[in-house]
Amino acid sequence: MTADLPLTRLLHAEAAARGLRDPDAPLPDVPEVFALVRDMPYARAETHDPADIVRGWRGTCSTKHELLAALLAEHGVGSTVIACTQEIVPPPGAAPELLALSGSEPVVDVHNYLIVHAPQGDMVVDATWPLAAAGAGLPVNPAWVWGEDQTIACTPLESWPVPAGESVADFKDRLLRERYTSEVLERRDAFIRAVGRLFLAGA
Repeated sequence: MTADLPLTRLLHAEAAARGLRDPDAPLPDVPEVFALVRDMPYARAETHDPADIVRGWRGTCSTKHELLAALLAEHGVGSTVIACTQEIVPPPGAAPELLALSGSEPVVDVHNYLIVHAPQGDMVVDATWPLAAAGAGLPVNPAWVWGEDQTIACTPLESWPVPAGESVADFKDRLLRERYTSEVLERRDAFIRAVGRLFLAGA
């Protein structure tokens, strides 16, 4: 564990500035760190730097889990980022913009989540969707329970651990380019941007 927990301190300060924590409260423990990252709006961060993700207070599955992995490391908890292919089919009650973009074909993507190497054993952790997304029928993990697997925010088709030393973004981009056409990826990007606009509008 890093004694002064600089990233956790930054997370606390940003959460307090946004009215999400008491400025005088002790630093968040691991379950609350997870909750704060999970409840950041789902939208693309400007960079993959953990501190910048905290300052921007937003992230997708890749940047949220890069941030969460860095925060967990400060608390002495190791983790592995997992990448998996998926097909997204918006639920019938989804926003018309999302339904129009998905059309009759699923939206393809590479999803990221964590395998956390907890003292109680490895556990699946997925902080992708904020609690507010539950109303839209998206799979939300309401709490961190040590040693218990969480629900992955998709049905994985193929899965890989992101190799040590390789950036999550580069690994994800390589998988996407190897498996899908440019037209399919353009539709994916439009869909993700639309989801981000919807979440930020409600933030």
